[in-house]
Amino acid sequence: MIDLLSGLTALDLTFLQQPPVATVFILLLSATINSIMSLANRRNMNLAEYRRIMEESQHVRQEVMAAMRSDNKRRIDRAQKRQQEVSQAQMKISGGRMKTMIYFMIPLLIFWPILSKFYGKATIAFMPFDAPLVGTDLTMINWYFLCSITTNILFQRILGMTFEIEPKKNVQ
Repeated sequence: MIDLLSGLTALDLTFLQQPPVATVFILLLSATINSIMSLANRRNMNLAEYRRIMEESQHVRQEVMAAMRSDNKRRIDRAQKRQQEVSQAQMKISGGRMKTMIYFMIPLLIFWPILSKFYGKATIAFMPFDAPLVGTDLTMINWYFLCSITTNILFQRILGMTFEIEPKKNVQ
């Protein structure tokens, strides 16, 4: 075990600190973490129930808006009560997703300082335009978050965890 650890520390990994290798490495790291997390979420949730609750939530929101426009106090109260019930169901499903996220956050909290120290403030990616708050030169942190958001959306779409909700036709 000690030989393995000493062998790993003797490796010259400086090539991972320079673009484009650093850029691709962080992208692949982000994609790997997000794919595993999305697969775990997909496995631990009832997708049909999740979709039903999300659709119902959207429709209840439409009902509340229609009730507000009608200015019917009784209808508003009924719609808001239904909205509270749906919100509780959403929180129950979100709780399961939060547990999965916490399991993945613990290793990341250990691994993140190592990555931050390895890359420091070095530029590892370049934006083709001057982006607000980050500019054109991206550090490991900026690039990781950009990649993480993008790959998370991609894997959630691939696994069918995001979907379009059609508005109800009969809401006045």
